[in-house]
Amino acid sequence: MVKPAFTTDYPSDKQLWQQFREGDRVAFEQIIAHHYNSLFRFGTRFTKDIGLIEDCLHDMFVYLWEKRSSLSPTDSIRKYLFKSFRHKMLLELQRVYRRGWVDEEEAAELAPEQNFQDVLFVLEKEQLTAHKIREAINHLPIRQQEALYLRYFEGLDVDHIAQIMQINRQSVSNHLHKALTHLREHWEDFTIPLLFLCFSWGIH
Repeated sequence: MVKPAFTTDYPSDKQLWQQFREGDRVAFEQIIAHHYNSLFRFGTRFTKDIGLIEDCLHDMFVYLWEKRSSLSPTDSIRKYLFKSFRHKMLLELQRVYRRGWVDEEEAAELAPEQNFQDVLFVLEKEQLTAHKIREAINHLPIRQQEALYLRYFEGLDVDHIAQIMQINRQSVSNHLHKALTHLREHWEDFTIPLLFLCFSWGIH
């Protein structure tokens, strides 16, 4: 007797988002469950105020549910939520601290792409501790910290990071390049694997 094959069809982001837009509360709860923790961790790049982060997340999801029918379609829920949450966080921080968000000046031209890739993936002997690297990262400009976090913790590509940060992809590459260059210059044995380790432990 041939047993029937068991298959589970998971909806694509586009399908799940459309179900949510049509008022499917289960789809909405799935979206929250899947993305909440990543969004929360992303919020800690802007502030250590846990209550503020939670309030912004709550308000954003309430807004999305109330406006669901008028939201635009998307084939990347992650990208849509990160961009929306970043906007919400910046507006709230502007209100709380009574100051605007000022972008730093554009970085200098990147070194040749091949050299940059060599820097990203070369495996040097690990002699620095994660604690020292965390301290160095915390002294970087906030935009560089944000780009590093999205790239090496959330695993987003440059195009997605550009949309979330609302800058062009060259600016994202510049932020990453400047941050990595700074870390390499100050820590002789800095490596990308150590950077992944830092973000997996969190930066405090």
